[in-house]
Amino acid sequence: MRISFAGGGTDVAPYPEREGGAVLSAAIRRYAYASARIREDDQFVIHSLDLGLVAQGPIAELSELDQQLHLLRGPISRLAGDDRGVELRVQSQAPPGSGLGASSTIVVAVVGALLAAYGRSAGPHRVAEMAVSIEREDLGLTGGTQDHYAAVFGGFNFLEFNDDEVTVNALRLPVSTVATLEHNLLLCDLGSSRESATIIDDQRERFERDSESTVRALSRQKELAVEMKQVLLSGDLDGFGGMLGESWAVKQELSPLVATDAAVRAYDAAISAGALGGKITGAGGGGFMLFYAPFGKRFEVAQELRELGHEVLDIALDDDGLQSWSHD
Repeated sequence: MRISFAGGGTDVAPYPEREGGAVLSAAIRRYAYASARIREDDQFVIHSLDLGLVAQGPIAELSELDQQLHLLRGPISRLAGDDRGVELRVQSQAPPGSGLGASSTIVVAVVGALLAAYGRSAGPHRVAEMAVSIEREDLGLTGGTQDHYAAVFGGFNFLEFNDDEVTVNALRLPVSTVATLEHNLLLCDLGSSRESATIIDDQRERFERDSESTVRALSRQKELAVEMKQVLLSGDLDGFGGMLGESWAVKQELSPLVATDAAVRAYDAAISAGALGGKITGAGGGGFMLFYAPFGKRFEVAQELRELGHEVLDIALDDDGLQSWSHD
């Protein structure tokens, strides 16, 4: 899964087709897992280990799959044959609505597992493109494209989105920079998930009708992604952390649905305790918030957020991206 720092929203159509988008994000060590086994009959069997659900039926009846398992219908429909079924097990370390790209990461994991099970190969760009197409076209789910590329490629990336092309620029950061970020960045669970599609639909509608605040905010988000990349590469990590605050302020201009009372209280408390900046990690409306607290203030910031009733989690960055393999 991933944390995003700036540029969120510029990867959501129709903005990248018209203006070109840019996102700065990093993959973290929270994962979605999937295993697939080809069957000799035409049945699909799905085990959702998180939800405790099991579904079974003919491949031809995938469209009737339980709504809670709808994300899995797309990859199976796209990759499974009509006459040979598949048994699929899926587990995620974060729920949909967390703001960590969980839903898209699940799709990527299932695509990777199915490709391995069927003995097919595909490069990382192709896997990401396939996952985007499955979620946005086959399933008709609203959203952007940054999450799929973060899940497939891993690492710290500056992503550029244009009409029909995504460019993944991997940032090679010094070990000291990564270690400092892992120490100073905190994830705060706001304790509520959100339906990102509602917020994204509102943002898209505002952009399409040329809402001045939304158009300006999207342009500034793209600029911030570039500026934060440059500050990060220069080694000014406190400056980078402070810019998270501007990213959060600009993000709130995209839609009035972005900020919740809980998010505002958490942000104010963290800043008062010494955090230099912070922002919501996904579309908004709930999920996780990300904060940057300098070394001497990290404990105080975490304690203040816990006193508000929030769980505070450490962050570890991940360089590997999607890993798929076959076994007996």
